[in-house]
Amino acid sequence: MLEIVFLFSLFIFLGTYLAYFLYLNKYVGKTWDIKADGKFEPEVSILIPVHNEEANIESKLENVGNVLYSKEKMEIMVADDASNDNTVDKVESFMQKYPNLTIKLVRQNPRAGKSAALNKALQVSTKPIVIVSDADTSWPPDILRKALPYLADQNVGAVTGRGVNVNVGESWVTRAEEYYLQLANFVRLGESKIHSTIRFEGGFCAYKRDAFDHFDCDTGSDDSGTALKVVSKGFRTILAPEIVFYTSFPTSLLAKLKIKVRRANQLTGLWVKCLKLLFKGKLSFPKRIAIAEIALFIFNPIIFLILTASGIVLIVTSPFSPLSLAIIFSVLGLLVLARHIFIELVIDNIILASGLVTFLFGRRYITWGR
Repeated sequence: MLEIVFLFSLFIFLGTYLAYFLYLNKYVGKTWDIKADGKFEPEVSILIPVHNEEANIESKLENVGNVLYSKEKMEIMVADDASNDNTVDKVESFMQKYPNLTIKLVRQNPRAGKSAALNKALQVSTKPIVIVSDADTSWPPDILRKALPYLADQNVGAVTGRGVNVNVGESWVTRAEEYYLQLANFVRLGESKIHSTIRFEGGFCAYKRDAFDHFDCDTGSDDSGTALKVVSKGFRTILAPEIVFYTSFPTSLLAKLKIKVRRANQLTGLWVKCLKLLFKGKLSFPKRIAIAEIALFIFNPIIFLILTASGIVLIVTSPFSPLSLAIIFSVLGLLVLARHIFIELVIDNIILASGLVTFLFGRRYITWGR
């Protein structure tokens, strides 16, 4: 009986990944069915949410100020969520130093979370395109020239980019994360070519102002949660792979787990929301994408736990059985031939399972910190 449980779990676990990736592979290489316009240069509001970002905020403002875009068409809005360090002082000092830039400081107190701070800034913004970027990321100068043409298409409501880790070689943790990013970006691009992806990243998210009412506050996922709102209004939300931003990833496993469990919790909440809408017949998101992502984020982590537990019990109780020996040698072979990919797959599914458990126990990550 235990052998059947293990083999069935293995079939479901690997089959889900393989089937979806093979399906997406049909679309990744296809041309866009989007009417991009390189002459589309609308006015933009760039929102930078901060909480205790004194170490980053000046370089971030300087970085945004150096983008190749008309300064008359840009307003930069710093959305402060009750910082208690020198973040606000440094913003005000920067504003005096660079009067040629339109910079507004919107302060929220008491602290209510990133999405709430963004919504407060959104009420003050005046431009038709709203762009969000985290303070600890940086942009290449041509990012707006690459991103905004996609929003010229009337069906596209939001576009995001992909993060490039600048410290990939610092530790095995950052090297393993690179494999995850390659896989995640493959999924995001395939979904975008089909219709939409809601896996948005906080380093760069550009939204049409009339495609959403407010940033998502329910799950703490201001980027992906808001992308779901945009899709629900009938627009497409896409990843354009040439849009990149730069960031650094934690080099220790503990720091990685802290960040990614929080993210997994937020995305689990989004896919649970999609699952509820699916049952009610109110899901605007394409079902062929939603069902696969729901399986990956909600059901596959449970299958992973069953698979792991049954495999361990099999090895402990019958270490010399053919199946136990097959498991042992398969794991050893993967550790030798594909160590980074295998370890990242295991860690990511532990993270997804942790995110699911914390979500089911009512944990919500609304506020954030360094």
